[in-house]
Amino acid sequence: MKKLLKETILWILILLPLVYLAKIWDKLPEIVPTHFNNNGIANGWSQKTTLLAIVIGLGVGFYFIMLIIPYIDPRKNLRQMGIKYFNIRFIITFFISLITIFIIYSSNGGSFKNPNTILLICGSVFIILGIIFYSIKPNNFIGFRTTWAMESDSNWNKTHQLAAPVLILGGGILDACPIISPHKAVSPIIVLGIVAITMLIPIIYSYIVFKEEEQE
Repeated sequence: MKKLLKETILWILILLPLVYLAKIWDKLPEIVPTHFNNNGIANGWSQKTTLLAIVIGLGVGFYFIMLIIPYIDPRKNLRQMGIKYFNIRFIITFFISLITIFIIYSSNGGSFKNPNTILLICGSVFIILGIIFYSIKPNNFIGFRTTWAMESDSNWNKTHQLAAPVLILGGGILDACPIISPHKAVSPIIVLGIVAITMLIPIIYSYIVFKEEEQE
């Protein structure tokens, strides 16, 4: 019963963007904006059926991917995580739902007031993943799966103990962008720099831990 309830919650989240899209479907023109420049102005258009493909592809696609990977994880650790793994699935599904609703909303209006709004969503994902990474077990699918972390549980644990606060900090910086710059888009170079640094620090640290363990 609990499992059925959990899956039902996920499907409600998956269906929310579809319900929203169905509600405004007749109001949408046949050609809708699907790409926006740094200032939030539409500069690319597609058939409105593209929105349907995006919603189904992201929502349903990720649902089945996350449902299957515990059963093909060689370490079987994801299945042992229980509620923690469901929390990961819930978070990913929730934010995919938010992102697809945001895409539909933006396509309906043709622009959005704060071009950095999407960074708020991405930053929140980083923060929540950071919280989860404090206790994530070694596995072949989720986390910083460096060669050194995959070969050593100790390296994995140390890498993710560092990655957790780094992700939270990086996410916090991304979340601050819409507040700091509400009308002008943050340079893609700055955004990519924040993401790159956030990703590289745990990877470099994993290698440092590997070298230290090698010398012991």
